[in-house]
Amino acid sequence: MTHAHHFIQTPSELQNLASRLTGEIRVVLDTEFVWERTFYPLLGLVQLAVEDRTCYLIDTVAVPDLSPLAAMLSNPGIEKILHDAPQDLMILKRASGTAARHIFDTRVAAGFAGMDCQTSLQNLLANLLEVQLPKGHTRTNWLARPLSKDQLDYAVDDVIHMHQAASLLREKARLSGIEPWLDQEMESLYETADYGDRAPEESYLRISSASFLPPRNLAVLRELAAWREQTARTLDLPRGFVAADHELTSVARVLPVQATDFPKCKELLPRVAQRYGPALLAAVQRGLDLPEAQWPFPDKKPDERQVGRDRVRALLDGIRKQAEARHLDPRVVATKGEVIQLLADGADAKPADHRLLRGWRAELMKDAGFATPTGTTQLSLAF
Repeated sequence: MTHAHHFIQTPSELQNLASRLTGEIRVVLDTEFVWERTFYPLLGLVQLAVEDRTCYLIDTVAVPDLSPLAAMLSNPGIEKILHDAPQDLMILKRASGTAARHIFDTRVAAGFAGMDCQTSLQNLLANLLEVQLPKGHTRTNWLARPLSKDQLDYAVDDVIHMHQAASLLREKARLSGIEPWLDQEMESLYETADYGDRAPEESYLRISSASFLPPRNLAVLRELAAWREQTARTLDLPRGFVAADHELTSVARVLPVQATDFPKCKELLPRVAQRYGPALLAAVQRGLDLPEAQWPFPDKKPDERQVGRDRVRALLDGIRKQAEARHLDPRVVATKGEVIQLLADGADAKPADHRLLRGWRAELMKDAGFATPTGTTQLSLAF
C-alpha cells in the first residue's frame, strides 16, 4: 500500500514545514540513519506525522541542516512522540542544534500500560492496534537515492499510527491511576537531558573493565580513553576502529613508558601500537604524572551475596507485586542492580543517589511498606 506523504527536499520546503508545525499540539518523530563506519550516525531521513495523520519525510541528504525545526523541538507546548527516543533525540540535536523538550516515549509508556517496557515498535503496534508493520528495511541504506517505494512506505508506517498509540497508552495509564507517574517519568528522563557529547575525560566510565583496575592504573585508563574519544571524533571513526576497550585496558595494566614495552600489552594489536604508539605513550605518561589526589576510584558495585540474596529477592518481590497491581511493568521501577545498591547503602541511602527514593517510585515503595514515615529521606528496610 502506498502511503500519502510530503517529501521535503529543499530549505524553503523545510522552512514552510517548520512554520506549519508551530500550530501543532503533538508531533510524531522518527529518524532513519546509517551508523557503521563513522563516529556519529549519518542521518538519511526524518519522518514526522501530525494529528490529522499527514506525514512529512525530510530528505536530510538534500537538506542536512534541520535548524528550522529547532523552535518546534524545543517548544514545551508541543508534545513530541517517539518510540525509544534517546538515540533519535541525540541525532536530531546534532542536526538541528537544539535539545527537544516535552517528550512522550511510547516504549517507556508501554511499561505504564501493562505492557513490556522494552517492546519494539513493531510489537507495540501489533499488540496495541493490531497493526502489522512490514520487516526488511531496518538495515537498508538510507543514504542512497532515490529511495524506493517500499522504503518510503516503511518510513511512513513508523509514524502514521503513533498518535493513536500514544493516546491509548496514556488512557491505559489513566485507568490504572498512574498517569501522573507516567508524566513524572517522562519529565525525569527527558526534560533536562542534553543529548550532547560526553566529556572525553568521562569516556573511561563506559569501559566495563575499568572497575577492576587500581586507582593509579585507572587514572591512566582515563587518559587513554579521553585520547581515543578525541581521536575518534576527529577522524569520524567508531571508537573500536581506533582502539578497542580491551586494548586500552591492557595498556593501562602494563603502563608502558617506551615502545619496547608494547609487546607486554598482550591484548594490544601491533597495528594499533604502530599507528598510535606515541599518542598511547603520551596518554600513559599524563596519567602517571597525576598526583594521587586526582586519581579516580573504581566504581565497585556491591555483590548480591554481600547484602543477602533473600533480602534482594524479598524487595524485588515486593516491587513486583506493587507494580503488577497497578499494571506497571516491574522493570520500569528498578533494576536488580539498583535494588542491591539500595540495600547495600541501607540507612545511608539518600534520594539524590537512589531513584527508588524519589518521586513516584518512593510512593510505590511506601505503599509496599518499605518507606519510613512522611518527612524522612531514608528508607527503612526491616527484613
